[in-house]
Amino acid sequence: MSEEISKIMVCIDGSEYSINASKRVLEMARKYNAEVIAIYVSFIPYYLRRLPQYAWEELHTYDVGQMKEWLKDIEIEAKENNIQFKKLVKETTSSVVKEIIKSADEEKVDLIVVGSTGKSRLDRMLVGSVAQGVMTNTKCSVLLVR
Repeated sequence: MSEEISKIMVCIDGSEYSINASKRVLEMARKYNAEVIAIYVSFIPYYLRRLPQYAWEELHTYDVGQMKEWLKDIEIEAKENNIQFKKLVKETTSSVVKEIIKSADEEKVDLIVVGSTGKSRLDRMLVGSVAQGVMTNTKCSVLLVR
């Protein structure tokens, strides 16, 4: 991992592992004087997109609220330590992994930090499917946090 880390993206899904990852990111951001970008990708199945627009817009509003709640303490700590902190909530009808990687490329991040497993029971079997997909397919370095 290069010593030149100016932007770190942390993937948030509300799981214990993603919250631990966000805490680790703040430590790294202090060390490297890096900007932190927290991302949550809302998976909205295609069939829900066929409903009236207000239905999936409500899901997005709910997701933004959830992310704010998950990151409340982290954001306060970032502010207290003068760490530049940005939140992104993205939507996808296909792949959470692809959306994370696309956003990391757009933001030109140097490091993606992801929790080892997500919230679903299936994800808890080994390394989470999102974590595995990001590690396998992104161009930048990835830190897996347990």
